[in-house]
Amino acid sequence: MNRNAVFWRVVSGELPLPPAAKMLGWEFVHYDESSGEIHVAYTAEAALTNPLGNIHGGILSAMLDDCMGPAIYVTLPANKIAVTVETKTLFIRPASPGKILGTGKIEHIKGNLCFTSGQLSDAGGRVLATATAIFRIGKLRWNGLTIPSTVANGMMKWKLRQYKKQ
Repeated sequence: MNRNAVFWRVVSGELPLPPAAKMLGWEFVHYDESSGEIHVAYTAEAALTNPLGNIHGGILSAMLDDCMGPAIYVTLPANKIAVTVETKTLFIRPASPGKILGTGKIEHIKGNLCFTSGQLSDAGGRVLATATAIFRIGKLRWNGLTIPSTVANGMMKWKLRQYKKQ
């Protein structure tokens, strides 16, 4: 675990949640370093439902992506990113608006590919959906140039100062 990771700056409130996470109602619950499993919660609003009144399947897939990705990001330095290159979701039962609990973990890493799994459950513990995904871990780049760690850390400090001014 890398406590200097950008992820922990977001969890602590030093940096804002990404807009997609905010829209999903994302909230950090717990990270179990021994198992590498991250626990998050979502507040699924009625605005995220399909015509049947259930949370839209695409939203559930986004929630799964947003609990598997953080399982990687807790370990990454500021100059590394992880992007989803493949994902598969299995929908088990309809999800209603309200609290949805998510878990994500790294299954294994091979080279720059990280294989993950995730699960969503309702407040009663019933599994709603599961997923697997492959993320590519790479260096942070800007205009085709690799960003060194020192520059990435400086950019993060600058962003923190800008955020605190707001």
